[in-house]
Amino acid sequence: MNDLTVHSSVSVAAGLWFRGGGFTTMGYAAHLALADADLSAAAFKLFHKMCAIQNRKDHGLVIVENQTKFAEQVGMSQSSVSRALRQLADQGFIYADGRNWRLRADFVFNGNGAAQGQAIQNIPDGTPDPYAPKGAQLTVIDGGDDSDA
Repeated sequence: MNDLTVHSSVSVAAGLWFRGGGFTTMGYAAHLALADADLSAAAFKLFHKMCAIQNRKDHGLVIVENQTKFAEQVGMSQSSVSRALRQLADQGFIYADGRNWRLRADFVFNGNGAAQGQAIQNIPDGTPDPYAPKGAQLTVIDGGDDSDA
């Protein structure tokens, strides 16, 4: 039998330590999609602020008491927040949940795998897919003649 023990000089406790405490998880494809998205600087900034202030128990929920207080909380003007929310929602990074917002759980998440799976099932139908390639969108239309002659 082979000994598959991993030996390291770094303690296990040092494995996940980030300055400021908690963290979210984003896959490499999510980082690329965010970097390639046609977002304003304000939308990019707001997305990261929303990741930082999301609810720690109801994963991905960003509570918005009202837009004035939300703008103050994230340090942006109301008009910038409004435009940024619209951009983020139009591209599928977030979606509305009543007057609150949710970060798309298959894009960024701060819980365990089981909770993420449940959250992904709750993404509303019709929410844009931030992973979808940009550019020409082709649609296959049923019908036509597929015979050889």
